[in-house]
Amino acid sequence: MDKQQRIEEVGKYIEKYYIPGYDDIVVDDEEVKGFFDKITEFLSGKKEREKDSAPAIEAPKEQESVSESSVPPEFDITTAKKRKISRPMSEMTVSNRKIDDLMSQMDETFSQRLLRMIKERKMSESEAYKKAFVDRRHFAKIKKDEYYAPSKKTVLAFAIALELTLDETKDLLRSAGYALSRSSKFDIIVVYFLENRNYNMFDINEVLYEYDQPIFE
Repeated sequence: MDKQQRIEEVGKYIEKYYIPGYDDIVVDDEEVKGFFDKITEFLSGKKEREKDSAPAIEAPKEQESVSESSVPPEFDITTAKKRKISRPMSEMTVSNRKIDDLMSQMDETFSQRLLRMIKERKMSESEAYKKAFVDRRHFAKIKKDEYYAPSKKTVLAFAIALELTLDETKDLLRSAGYALSRSSKFDIIVVYFLENRNYNMFDINEVLYEYDQPIFE
């Protein structure tokens, strides 16, 4: 796809998902809180059940047709109440990820999560911050202070550099206190590239510049 085609495609994407004044932050936070409340409740109940050595009582056959939504072990966030907004910007999913992994990561700070992700991708730290267009001194501050508060733009720069999925990007943003917003053309443009697995920062900057958005530098 050449530059002009890409710009036109992104334009259609913006028209489809841009909602002035709309923000996903509150809705996402409520969904995540409810999701982790369910996890905590389930794990607490599981411990209690393990203490009870009595054999499980078989349910009568006529009660076997219980709806899937009433069975707790999976706790797939996709079973949560969906918002009546078109996908993908409005729909937060953490499907196909283990509860144990989510529980171990929910208290991570941005710095901790970022450093872990760099290691998991077997990247050197210098490779990561250079791809993110972040200078060495800036990265040193992030690494030194585990409670470092980055700008939203910095978080998205690392999401691109690490070639994260949309779900992983949302998790990284959340660890820094941010969320994607449909009222931000900048966010929508970045999501377009994440969804299309195009992590070329120069391509992204070209489109951002075309739509009068701040570029990564």
